[in-house]
Amino acid sequence: MRNPSGTISIWSRAITATLLALILTLTRLSEACERHCQLNVSHAFADKYQILTSQHFSTLSTKIDQSLFHGVPATAYSSTEATNAIQHLQEAVTKAQYAWDVSLSRTVFDTIFTDEPKFKGDCNEPHRVDQPSLGVNWTMADCHAMDYICGNPPSICHFMPMIKTRIERKLADQLEIKIGGSSGLFRGGASENGRGSADEADVYANFLGPALSKVLMTHPKLEAYQATMHGNLNQILELVKEQIVAEAARLAPGAEPMKNEKWKPEWDLEIKLLLLSFP
Repeated sequence: MRNPSGTISIWSRAITATLLALILTLTRLSEACERHCQLNVSHAFADKYQILTSQHFSTLSTKIDQSLFHGVPATAYSSTEATNAIQHLQEAVTKAQYAWDVSLSRTVFDTIFTDEPKFKGDCNEPHRVDQPSLGVNWTMADCHAMDYICGNPPSICHFMPMIKTRIERKLADQLEIKIGGSSGLFRGGASENGRGSADEADVYANFLGPALSKVLMTHPKLEAYQATMHGNLNQILELVKEQIVAEAARLAPGAEPMKNEKWKPEWDLEIKLLLLSFP
């Protein structure tokens, strides 16, 4: 005699398995740019912006070489002492740049996948593209068709110009704070906690200031000019801050859209092809 309960149990398991498969498929469709995709895409953008933002640290290094001893009598130091002092501060700039570089991927990740509007969520309604078969890439046609913000790679691909502006805006804001001590780029000219100054900035407080103090401790004749040399550093940092602000003017809300001339066109294609390679 057949066991009805056994048959029901088999059907129940089959239905459950089907539902689970459907749920997994829908999840794959709606949240297609998953963790490994998100991290790799974030690194791809960050690598390019590391190249673009490195110029500001290069300017710091160059200006230190040119201006650190401005106003200090040549009798207070030898050429060897000057070379060593400049090299020590330039090494501090390198450390500050490294600290900035390692933060870039996280900033990019947050800008794309955490900040609103975030590139997550359902990509099925309204229907725009069909999920390619396993092992098959998305296409540029999918990139063109996916015209609303959601979680799959073609959506990120489609909105790359907007994403780049968002990233550049956030990086400019953070870089001004890091080098200049405050940011008013997109807040009407004043930072949230006051205007601040370069000697409050991370680059000065944690890297250049301590490096200069060490130089002064090991060169007693320079101690009488510590205010002058600290002031020179401050002015250098303010100069770099002004450059960041000038570059960021094109990113301000309401500004006429301007192309970032330093962004290479081939980088767009490189990142798009990477994006479209993820399932």
